[in-house]
Formats: sequence, C-alpha cells, structure tokens
Amino acid sequence: MIYMLLRVSLFGGFMLLAATPGLASGSGSGGGGGSYATPSPNAPRDPYASAYARGKSQFKKRITCKTCAYSGGVHDSVTAGKIAKAVRSGAFQLTEKQRSDLMIFLQRRYGVAA
Repeated sequence: MIYMLLRVSLFGGFMLLAATPGLASGSGSGGGGGSYATPSPNAPRDPYASAYARGKSQFKKRITCKTCAYSGGVHDSVTAGKIAKAVRSGAFQLTEKQRSDLMIFLQRRYGVAA
C-alpha cells in the first residue's frame, strides 16, 4: 500500500515537472524575462537625429562651455537667434558641416529660423 502511494506521488511529481518548463522559459504570454522590443526595419527614421546630436555636442563644446561666450547657458529663443546669426557669420570658427549641424540643433531646440 505504501509503495503504491509512493508511486502515485512520484508520478504526479513528474507530471508537474514536465508541465513547468514551458512556463518558465519566458516564451508564454506575459513577456518579462529580459526580452525587449526591437524596432522593425520598416519603421521611419528621423534623418535629422544624428545631425541634431552632433549640433548639440558642438553647442556644448563651442558656445556654452565654461570659458565660452555663453557660459551661463541659453534659456530663450531670442538668445538662440543671436547665436544663429553669429554662427552664420562665422564667429565661432566652425566647419561647414558643424555649422549645418549646429543650425539644425538651434532650429529644432529653440525654434530659430534658418
């Protein structure tokens, strides 16, 4: 009788273990487990995103650094407009690519007209 009870409990335990790997793998509904969404290859990409990032970097390095002309920062579009005029006139010694990237940053961040 004890052996029969032991067999039934072992069989039940094996059945429970056989059913759990599907749930523990993280492939079931509910996600989790470190999975992350990847963008689809057909998703639209912002063509100005990298130019904006480069312009932001130049803005920090050449215009708002501790020893630069606007070390206190730029807090409004009026000041950003003055900077845009200075950039166009060549006051900050930037290459044409840097000037272009900086203007994209100023346009998108502060709404400065080109």
